[in-house]
Amino acid sequence: MKRILVPIDFSDNSVFALKIGVELANQLHAALRIIHVQTGQKYAPEFLGDNPEERLMGQAKAWLEHLIKKYSADYRVYNGEFDYKVREGNVVREINNQARYDDVSLIVIGTHGVSGVEDRWLGSNAYRLVSHAPCPVLTVRKEMKWGFPHKVMLPLDHNKLTRKIVPIVTGFAKLLKAEIGIVSLQRKSKWILPGRSDIYARQAERYIKSNTDLEVSVIPFKWGGEAKNILKLAHEQSATVISIHLREALSPFDSVFRPFANELLNVSDIPVLVVPVKE
Repeated sequence: MKRILVPIDFSDNSVFALKIGVELANQLHAALRIIHVQTGQKYAPEFLGDNPEERLMGQAKAWLEHLIKKYSADYRVYNGEFDYKVREGNVVREINNQARYDDVSLIVIGTHGVSGVEDRWLGSNAYRLVSHAPCPVLTVRKEMKWGFPHKVMLPLDHNKLTRKIVPIVTGFAKLLKAEIGIVSLQRKSKWILPGRSDIYARQAERYIKSNTDLEVSVIPFKWGGEAKNILKLAHEQSATVISIHLREALSPFDSVFRPFANELLNVSDIPVLVVPVKE
């Protein structure tokens, strides 16, 4: 059985991610596991509201059981498993190790964006997690809209690696019964062959039309490399998910050379599906 993994740090954003994880697990007929990584800090669950006694008494396992009990009625997978795991150590390493051990199909993680205050471990580790993830990662925040009708925006540039995510994004769009908008990112550079992104976009369009009955369109877009421009286009296109590829991190300094993905995860007010690829 396929499995979805939802990291929980007891923030509202992580609980919002759990709600989406439950919905996607139902559609994918997948097992659902929530994971909390203990770091030595004590977190007061935000979902308790103004109840100081319970906030002081709570322990990680008790709150994980509380969440499973609360959302088990919404989980409707026949013979499915909805459970939790507690690990200790480095947050990024432990989440990704669990994802590999469980052969997870998708991680759904709640992030904090650039709020200025990272009082939970998900906020400060989101980019590092997606940089090392063994599977696609959907990043969300509680302020984000999530609901039908869905439209998945798929930006493709001149790099051949972008084509590798087309089947995965197509499968995700089928899950949501979503329209797909393929964006042909066009950049002027003496190092880039003109028209290559258009070729890749048309190849992706043919693939999607041959394998699904989803509505698909190609959008040419002159792009300077800034995340804010992609986000602006996503709003103009009424996209509900932005999908991007990310090369698997080979060193802790990789983020310096891949600022676009990091910036998009920080500023996006639309869910982002990050698909890891290898050379």
